[in-house]
Amino acid sequence: MPALDQFRRIVVKVGSSLLVDQAQGRLKHAWLEALCDDIADLRREGRDVLVVSS
Repeated sequence: MPALDQFRRIVVKVGSSLLVDQAQGRLKHAWLEALCDDIADLRREGRDVLVVSS
């Protein structure tokens, strides 16, 4: 698999099962915060990031 640094535009697909803790019926806030931090890092590097949810 190629390294992300080879790409300017990155698409991140986030399925609903990743967003919600099924047992508690709540959003996974810590996971979402980490995802946002990762996306912010990519943006600071000058990359375009597209987030798609199912």
